[in-house]
Amino acid sequence: MASPTLPRDLEVMRAVGRFRMLTRPQLKRWFFADVSETVVTRFVDRTTGKGWLGVQRLHGNGMQVLWLTRKGRDVLVGQGVAAADLFPATGPAAAKDFEHTVMIGEAAVWLATKTIPPEELLPASALLRFFGGRMAVVPDLLALWRPEGSAPAALAVEVDLGTEPIQTVLLPKLALLADALHDWLPGCVTTILVLVPRGRRRAAVRDALPELPIPVLVEVLEELPGVNSGV
Repeated sequence: MASPTLPRDLEVMRAVGRFRMLTRPQLKRWFFADVSETVVTRFVDRTTGKGWLGVQRLHGNGMQVLWLTRKGRDVLVGQGVAAADLFPATGPAAAKDFEHTVMIGEAAVWLATKTIPPEELLPASALLRFFGGRMAVVPDLLALWRPEGSAPAALAVEVDLGTEPIQTVLLPKLALLADALHDWLPGCVTTILVLVPRGRRRAAVRDALPELPIPVLVEVLEELPGVNSGV
């Protein structure tokens, strides 16, 4: 007899589809924090067995990464999820994008598990699909809060792997993003958060930042409370 589909299965599948790929440790912290690893294993077995998620263990014995399949996408669309919110795939993120995708997922888990989580958490791919490519620049991740009785708030997250030149690539990108967010979100309390890999990079970016129309914070990703450096 086929394993029953649980409501949490669809919620987790939607997150995996939205973020292109998530690791098993990320799923554990985001959706299964209060249960044992056995429950996570049952979820992985149930959804991969039905062909809704794909799974691969890195290097044969490392952590598992999961992605939404086209069959899984069709299941979610049948449940009312917008197809534009999903990124079905046939395997893990490409090697050139793999680390960046994992780090964006790590930032998403950090935000989603905060005491007051955002009401919307959108990666760049979702923003581009929702707006039909009309936006010239998008953040890696956009978190939105709409607190009752106060102004809405937005946090635009840029994940910097430390491989791009600061003066010629990173700073111009941040300037364009700050101008765009200032125009997109009038009346919204907006901040840019740049997540970098090391303290030395943090100091260099902070020292080089020009004055921009919205505040920019620069922090080391692994030093944020609740972030798992082992991913």
